[in-house]
Order: sequence, then structure tokens, then C-alpha cells
Amino acid sequence: MVYYRDSIARTLIGLGAKENVPLSELVSFRVGGPAAFVLQPRQEETLVRALELCHEERIPVAMLGNGTNVLPSDEGFSGLVLLLSGDGAAPVFEGDAVVVGAGTSLTALAKESVQRGRMGLERLCGIPGTVGGAVAMNAGAYGGEIKNVLSRVRLYRNGGFLWEDARLSEMGYRKSPYSWPNAIVTAVALRLAPDDGTAAAVMADCMRRRKEKQPLSLPSAGSTFKRPEGHFAGALIEGCGLKGCTVGGAQVSELHAGFIVNRGGATAGDVETLIRHVQDVVYSETGVRLEPEVKRLEDLSCIF
Repeated sequence: MVYYRDSIARTLIGLGAKENVPLSELVSFRVGGPAAFVLQPRQEETLVRALELCHEERIPVAMLGNGTNVLPSDEGFSGLVLLLSGDGAAPVFEGDAVVVGAGTSLTALAKESVQRGRMGLERLCGIPGTVGGAVAMNAGAYGGEIKNVLSRVRLYRNGGFLWEDARLSEMGYRKSPYSWPNAIVTAVALRLAPDDGTAAAVMADCMRRRKEKQPLSLPSAGSTFKRPEGHFAGALIEGCGLKGCTVGGAQVSELHAGFIVNRGGATAGDVETLIRHVQDVVYSETGVRLEPEVKRLEDLSCIF
């Protein structure tokens, strides 16, 4: 772990940062060593000041929402983690439009939208991330994608904040122009539709399918691999006999082979080793190279 001058630590702590925070508490895999600093900015001005300081002092920065598709290292992270989750601002509904902070739970927003007689998010209910994270990766499930309802995005750029019309043509399967570090999304505007009477039933069906098919009782990062063209990752992995394959405390889920889970006591190293093993076996037996959907925290860090 890198130790910074007392003046830097004091400044970051003065902005609300905490020191030496276990990343295992911030990511859904429940693995990882400590981050030197973690800051959950409550105001945009705080975010700007923290980024300016890190730029001046060459401190690496990484960003987390709910940490649901991120794998930190066992050694931790030597810079500042920006935690953009749980910002506390209630969504503002006006007719079919809703403006919401990036740190809001996507599932909570989907449920509220259905309760308010709106549809468009019901298929995304149960995705365990934030609205900002969903926009950053164009999250989708069961035929729905966040881009289908995305209208405008508020983001940090060139030292300031602005609203822009969503660049929908640049969004695709797990692809978005709003991913870190290309952008820092702080709020979004969505355009929903009046409920045609099916939203609640569709949401309930999607939730039922998740509970039946996904290992929700164990720590994971959701689907470990992207869907390869013409295939399903879980089917390829299962076809190679890898269901239940274990490295340390990490295991290819016995319920759904597309998930790697923490059976208890897993390290980040266990997870990385198992990911590579699955990739190697599937490629050797099928010729398909699986691409991880889970991102390494180190790969997401930069001097902003």
C-alpha cells in the first residue's frame, strides 16, 4: 500500500474520505484488500475537488457503484475509490419522465416506476447495480436494456458538469460511451411509458426466473462472462463439464455455470485463477474464447 503525505490525507479526509477501507465490503464478490481512500461524494463540488487533487498529486482513481461487476486484487488499491452509490436523492417523476441520481438502486427504481403506473424498467428489476452503473455498461436482461428508456445524461467533463442527450447509437451489448473513465455519470433522465397493464406481471416473472436460475444466495458478480456471438457462456461452460469446478473458495456455480461464486473464504486470486481456467478449457474444447464481463479494479483505475 502506498502512503501519501499527511497533507493529502487530511485534504481527502476533509472532503469525507475514509482511509484503508476493505474492498471486500464494497464489491459483491466479497473479496479484495484495502483501498487507500474511499470517498462517497454527496455534492458535485466535492467530486470536482477530489479529482483535481488526485490529478495534481498523480493519485490513481477508480470508481464503484454497487461493485457488482468488479474484481479488486487481494493487495488492495493504492489510490482513491469514488463510491457513487446510495446518493439518497429521491427520483423525481413527472408524467412519463423520471430524473434520478446515478447512485440510486436500479431495482428500487424499477419497482417504484411500476408502482407509479409506468413501464420500461420492469425487465431490469433484480439487476444488482446502480442506475449509473447500468448506463455505464448498458445493462440489460430478459430482452430489456437501459438504453431503451434513456433520454439524457448528466456527466462530468473537462472540469465541469453538463446535461447531454443520450448517445444511443453508441450503446450496444455491454457497450456504452458513459463507462469509466470516459465519463462520470452523476444523474440520468429516463423516458418511460404508461403501464399497459402488464408491467407488474412481467417484473414478477423476471424476478421468479432470476431466483430459480441464478445463485443469488452466494456472493458473485453476476454473469462472469459476456455472451459470445452465437452461443451462451453458461451452456458452453456446462458442456465442458465445469459446473462445480472449484479453486480455493471460488466455484463455478452448480446452479448456473455462467456464474462464479464465493463459496466462503475465496480470495480475489482464487476467482481470477478460476476465470482463466474456465476460459482455457472452453477455448480448448470449443474454440470459443470467453471474454469476462467482470472488470478488474486495476484495469478501471487511471490518473484522471
